[in-house]
Parts: sequence; C-alpha cells; structure tokens
Amino acid sequence: MKFKATLIGLAVAGIVIVATALLIRKDIPAEELKAKYTTSESRFITIAGANLHYRDEGQGTPIILLHGTAASLNTWDGWASELSKNYRVLRIDLPGFGLTGRNQTDTYTIAYYTQLLLDFLDKQGIEKAHVAGSSLGGQIAYDFAATHPERVHKLILVSPTGVTNANDKSISMPFMLAQTPIVKHSLRYITPRFIVEKSLKEVYGDDSKLTTQTITLSHDLLLREGNREAFIARMNTTDTDNLHKLAQVQAPTLLLWGEADAWVPATDATHFLKNIKGAQLKLYPGAGHIPMEELPQETVQDALHFLNTEPALHNYYNPDLSL
Repeated sequence: MKFKATLIGLAVAGIVIVATALLIRKDIPAEELKAKYTTSESRFITIAGANLHYRDEGQGTPIILLHGTAASLNTWDGWASELSKNYRVLRIDLPGFGLTGRNQTDTYTIAYYTQLLLDFLDKQGIEKAHVAGSSLGGQIAYDFAATHPERVHKLILVSPTGVTNANDKSISMPFMLAQTPIVKHSLRYITPRFIVEKSLKEVYGDDSKLTTQTITLSHDLLLREGNREAFIARMNTTDTDNLHKLAQVQAPTLLLWGEADAWVPATDATHFLKNIKGAQLKLYPGAGHIPMEELPQETVQDALHFLNTEPALHNYYNPDLSL
C-alpha cells in the first residue's frame, strides 16, 4: 500500500515538474527585439541609468506620451499617427518596460520617473511640452506637472493611478504573483502567453478588439532580457503618496476614462476633478482601462480638440453628477 502511494506521489510530482517546464519561457535578447520592433523613428539615449528607447515623430509643439505598467510606447500607436500631423510626438518606453528594459539600479519610483522625464526634456532641448500619460504614466505626468509647472503646457491623464493604491493589482494574476513572497520569483521564468492575454483582456472593455499582434508584442516585450526582474521590482516599490500634488498642477488638464475600467475605477476621477483647478473629464461608455487603444480615433480627436481649442467637452464634470 505504501509502495503504491509512493508511486502515485512520484507520478503527481512528475506531472507538476513537466507542467511547470512547459510554462517556462526564456528571455529574449534585447538586440533581437530591437531588430523586430524598432522603426525609423526609434531613438536610444543613455539617461537615468537606462538605455532609453523612444520614438520621435512629426514637427511642432512637443507632446510627451507616457505608457502604463507592463505596457510600452506602442500603446499610443493610434494617437501618434494623428498627433504627429501637427505636433512633435515623443513617446517613451519607460525604464523597466518595452525596449528600454531594466535600469542600472532597479529603481522604479514615481520620483525616479519624474526626474527621468525632466532629464529627457533637457537632453532634447525642450523648454515646455504637452504631457499625456496613461495609468502609471498618468501618475508620472501629474507628478511632473506639479513639480515642474513651468515645463508643461497642457496635461492629459488617461485613467491615471494614484488614488486607488497603485500597488493593489490583485485583479490581475501577474500583478498579484509579483507581490507574493517566494512565488514572485517564479515570474522570472514562468510567464506563458495565456497569462499576458488574460491580463490584456482585463484592461479592454470589449476584448474582441484585442488583436493577436497586440498579445504577441506584449508577451515579447515582457520576455525582453531584464524586464521580468524589473516588473517584479516595480510591483514591490512603495511610492511616496503624491495625491496631495494634484492641487499644485497649474496646467489645463483633461481626464479621459473608460467607464468599464476594471483596474482603476472611473469614480477615482472625482479626486482629480476636485483638486485640479478647471480639470475636464470625458467618459467612454463600455471602454476599459486603456481607451486610447480601444477607441484610438475617438480619444485622439478629443485630445486634439482639447490641445487646439481648450473647449469644455460635452461630457464635462458636473459636481452633482454621480460617477
């Protein structure tokens, strides 16, 4: 009987080992991904301990585009093509993500990213720019606008973090695992494509709009050498509370938010609207956490309307409106 139990135990252990081995994914060399995903507009600059990848498109007043956690500058593809007709569009792969990858110190605080943005503008010789940010990028954007108001023309925040605990990502398996002691180290090796696909479906209100190409891109960039370690480091970073900085933002501000956002609820918008003087809000029914990907044409037209004429949008905030 004991012999039989031992055999069963060994068989189960063998199955677990084989299943785990099938889920393991190797790092993809940075140079291989650069060859695959850089374009003629791609540039690299050594800054803030990172080999920063960015794209420089169009001419005119500069606008900086900042992506969210586990995303890349490609999240702005639908905006860049339109904005670059009249603006100089600079979109960045934040350190820890995309083709930029891990930085030298594994520091990924909001303060670090804010200083990086300042250094980037200085390196580009840009005195003042519009700044737009999604999710984590939104939090960096408003922190920068509050800290360096003289450097920002207008501010666009797309579902920014900073009110809901930015480190509370229990809705997404990778975010949860990255913060779980012992288990988090498995993410350096076990990151199959289906986990990435599941996470992306969570940020779309209508996941039928999620393409195979988007899933492949996201998975590839996650597997870029160093990015998984950086992701774990970022998820275990405790940021200094910067919500109080909202009142210091002087730039005209537009908020874009998907009403079906499952990661950062649209109700969080009330904090921004109450604390940033004159801030405007546009809501997108049915859209999720990244409406600029899900509804690129509609959202970029609203952004252009704001940048060009600064009108009150038809779905502006009403203090008596219940979100």
